[in-house]
Amino acid sequence: MPAIETLTLRRNTETGQATFFSHWRDPAKVATAAGIYGLIPAGEFQPSTIATWDRENDFDLWRNIVREYSEELLGEPERDGSQGVPLDYESWPLYRGLQTARTAGKVRPFCLGIGLDTLTLTATILTAVVIDDDVFDTLFGDFVAVNAEGHLVTASDTTAVTDGLPFDEPCVHRLLTDEPMASPGACILDRAWRLRHHLLGRQAG
Repeated sequence: MPAIETLTLRRNTETGQATFFSHWRDPAKVATAAGIYGLIPAGEFQPSTIATWDRENDFDLWRNIVREYSEELLGEPERDGSQGVPLDYESWPLYRGLQTARTAGKVRPFCLGIGLDTLTLTATILTAVVIDDDVFDTLFGDFVAVNAEGHLVTASDTTAVTDGLPFDEPCVHRLLTDEPMASPGACILDRAWRLRHHLLGRQAG
């Protein structure tokens, strides 16, 4: 099955600038892609339960991304298709909050294409989600610094993990050229930087 990897851009509504979030995969916690950086959230495109009905109910990129947000940013248990209790999206506060903000234009998801790893032939759906800072801070105020797969990466001058990394040319260039980064995340980051004015608006640097 394909994976989904997402560049999450926290957009400052006053300046139009953004920060993003990267994840270092701890070799002690993961079996694949250990010791490298990736974007978060990321995961397999799969149903949330073993119920036959959820094969259709969860055949949705956005719902899959929201489930990964809950796991990787908020530290909630993984909804990986091994359980039998259906997930009621419309009554789930995180999903409902993101949907409301999306309808208001304050959360904007984008699909940037599909990448195919040249070594493993693994397919990854490449996505980006732009979230206005007020919405992000409300829904992800309990952002965890460490999750089940590793820890979140922050800039040296940040005061909180939710500050993320600056979405600017020096930071993007360093990650793409000087750091061990998984190829799907590198592809998304490169493409998103090229499309930054479309993703963030003309105020973006």
